[in-house]
Amino acid sequence: MDISTFYPQNDTLRNYIDYYYFLKADSPDFKTTYYAFPNTAVPLSIHRSIQYEIKEHATAVQATKDGKPGALLQRSFQQPLLVNLQGPVDKVTICFNAAGMAPFISRPFSEIASVDSQAFSDWDTLPAYQQLLQAFFSTDGHEERVKLLETFLLSICHPQAEHALISKAVAMLSDFEDQYSIENVAATLNLTTRSFNRLFHKHMSISPVAWKKIARFRHSLKNKLFNAQFKKLTEIGYDSNFYDQSYFIKVYNKLTGSNPGAFFKSIEKLADDHLIFRFVKE
Repeated sequence: MDISTFYPQNDTLRNYIDYYYFLKADSPDFKTTYYAFPNTAVPLSIHRSIQYEIKEHATAVQATKDGKPGALLQRSFQQPLLVNLQGPVDKVTICFNAAGMAPFISRPFSEIASVDSQAFSDWDTLPAYQQLLQAFFSTDGHEERVKLLETFLLSICHPQAEHALISKAVAMLSDFEDQYSIENVAATLNLTTRSFNRLFHKHMSISPVAWKKIARFRHSLKNKLFNAQFKKLTEIGYDSNFYDQSYFIKVYNKLTGSNPGAFFKSIEKLADDHLIFRFVKE
């Protein structure tokens, strides 16, 4: 399995996209199964040719040789997601930042991503998208693929005024030095708490409270994996505003399926350390 990571080349796209990664496996016998964990990023994966089965907390993808392209989208889910990939996989995943997909879709994100995982068809009627698919999967060069992808994305990008509001809210909710309550964030945006909750769900397909819990989890994950000053799990919990150790453990059990100690011993990092997976050994 070959994974290559690239970052947006265009300044406009950097406002909405964190990174891209390409996953390719040439063998028809390729198979991998892993757990992905809650994330604030929103991944959209475009496959060369697939069949798939989506269940509540599991997605199975069978790459085929001569089928049709397909795209799968995930919102910020709140439980581990079991992923099974089989066959000669050839895909690109666009990892949008929080609310970053809004300028590229025709409907609110909450309508397009109403569940944790789903097929994505919002671009299917666009001639430019069909042209992209044909050109994209006709070349193997990653740099050329990035250029083709960014040309398409820029052609459909239509920034929205509400994106600035959501971006500000996201920045406040993920600020773990100055703790902002939902009421604080709403007031800063000159919105009632009820209006803020509605606006946030419209663009994120998740409540602010649930999203903040995921952001806190990812913050603690980053501290443990990449910040040498944090050695003990108690220190990681406190720095990410888990002031109650039992709550820290409870959240990890909910979001990862295991306690913090067991979780950190079981995971692997990929794609410039952006992807944190737990592979299922057969």
